[in-house]
Amino acid sequence: MSFNQFRAEESIPQAHLSQTISNTESKYSYGINTRNMDTMDPMDIEGYPVYSYDNSSQSPINTEKEEVKESWGKRFADSFKRVEPHVFDPSLTQTQEAYLKSASSPLKRKLQSRHLQMIAIGGSIGAALFVGAGTALHTGGPAGVLIVWILSSAMIYLTVQALGELAVTFPVSGSFIQFNTRFISAPWGFAMAWNYVFQWIYVLPLELVAVSMTISYWNDTISPAVWVTIFYLVICGIAVFGVRGYGEVEFGLSFIKVLAIIGFIILGIVLECGGGPKGGYIGGKHWHHPGAFANGFKGVCTIFPTAAFSFAGTELVGLAAAETDNPRKTLPSATKQVFWRISLFYITSLVLIGLLVPYNDPRLQSPTSSVDAKASPFVIAIENGGIKGLPSVMNAVIMISVFSVGNSSVYACSRTVVSLAEQGFAPEWFGYIDRAGRPLVGLIITLAFGLLGYLAVTSKQGVVFTWLNMP
Repeated sequence: MSFNQFRAEESIPQAHLSQTISNTESKYSYGINTRNMDTMDPMDIEGYPVYSYDNSSQSPINTEKEEVKESWGKRFADSFKRVEPHVFDPSLTQTQEAYLKSASSPLKRKLQSRHLQMIAIGGSIGAALFVGAGTALHTGGPAGVLIVWILSSAMIYLTVQALGELAVTFPVSGSFIQFNTRFISAPWGFAMAWNYVFQWIYVLPLELVAVSMTISYWNDTISPAVWVTIFYLVICGIAVFGVRGYGEVEFGLSFIKVLAIIGFIILGIVLECGGGPKGGYIGGKHWHHPGAFANGFKGVCTIFPTAAFSFAGTELVGLAAAETDNPRKTLPSATKQVFWRISLFYITSLVLIGLLVPYNDPRLQSPTSSVDAKASPFVIAIENGGIKGLPSVMNAVIMISVFSVGNSSVYACSRTVVSLAEQGFAPEWFGYIDRAGRPLVGLIITLAFGLLGYLAVTSKQGVVFTWLNMP
């Protein structure tokens, strides 16, 4: 079936598209452009729902005088009130209604180009690279690591480019969650959407436990509950500021991660050439002894899951399309940055790791967890070069990366919950979006699971981390 045939079959009658749905109790009126979607250019932004101000509303902020009198506290409290959902013609099918709901979602478009660019470059860089690469090096050897990461990178790059094209053409709420239903089938979309929720909903408590473990690198006398509480409240505070808060925080955290990777690459080249305090010229001696492959073909195949996990979060660029100021302009350039992130940050750093650290180094063999800085090949390479102080800096980078992933999990999970409700795959109240564009119920559900992070207080902290990390 061609794309135009698909759109013709799934198109919504012109009479329904020209209908304007308004709510006299709200200051906003939502309308669908009256142009025929069957003949509309899919890149034409005028074909998407438009928002207009309803001057007939009796909202207390209609006059400047009354707006001045309204207190900040009242405006803040009112921002949590729900944007009244649209009432669509009952003759529409569930699929057609889901299309309209996702296209006219009241999520706020507050992400700018710089936010999306930095999310694309450094958003998915985390402990899976900083620490997980050590386990992969021990299992597969330096050549095995390069082969697996290059193959995985190629697949990720092609997937992100395809996702970018679809997200630019259809910048709707839920992005690829919606595309599964629209272009494959409703059962497939249902399964993929709920699977994506389960993927992210356990990540917040996992990362809270991980943060407490990274801080124990410096101080293990303070109860982990203190650090879990601090970081949990910070993440809750970021959620209150909506998508703009998420964008600003991720911009800053990703910038720090990018600087750390670039700094390590420069330092790694210096150490490789013998410029460190000790060790002398290294060259490619670790590729000859102990060798390029640790466990042959079996070792190479074993580390594919580690490589795939290190790219988790790359799809957030597409998910953010519905909240991007100008997706047609911003998304293409953001998705193109994925190539540079893969080639510079992943491949280059892994080449240096393979040259600087032998795969049989005992420190790689028994990490206490996937956030154990002592088992990080980055830290081991710095220690082998005789540089002091930098291992603590790298542990701080790992902690920032862990916090960044926890923050992203709240964003991804809450938006996916909204998409589930829009498609009829979850109760309608899951789609509650307040006047500030926050998916309130989705945030509450995600943050409630975050309370499992207090399991870090138990004496079996490592066991808890392992079980949360198993999915």
